Amino acid sequence: MQGISYLHSNGIVHRDIKLENILLDGHGNVKIGDFGVSKKVASNDLLFEQCGTPAYIAPEIIREIGYKGYPVDIWSAGICLYAILYGNVPYKANHVSDLYNVHLEQKVEYKDTVSEQAIDLMRSMIEMNVQKRLTAN
Repeated sequence: MQGISYLHSNGIVHRDIKLENILLDGHGNVKIGDFGVSKKVASNDLLFEQCGTPAYIAPEIIREIGYKGYPVDIWSAGICLYAILYGNVPYKANHVSDLYNVHLEQKVEYKDTVSEQAIDLMRSMIEMNVQKRLTAN
């Protein structure tokens, strides 16, 4: 979260946080890569571009009614955490349109194979209500 916090404190929303874009350097330090769809924003900016990787994309992007940038990175980071802890992403479908419907209609299922603290953290990151979603700080 430090990397995302750094980006957000500098007015940058990544918009494609996913496992493939989280890298380790030769010293084991975590780095964020692939800034191809990132954007410099002001905190009040409303974005409309639909971008990101479908399995990690936040529901507010799917709805296409405009979204604030920073919360979408937190959602995607929560999906990454879920994938790291459970070995797969919570939403799956054969077609992108079906995947988007699952995102909007299906609640995330949390298994008790991880700690309650980890589940609480994921729930606060993968929160449909943007106002209740955890921030990078």
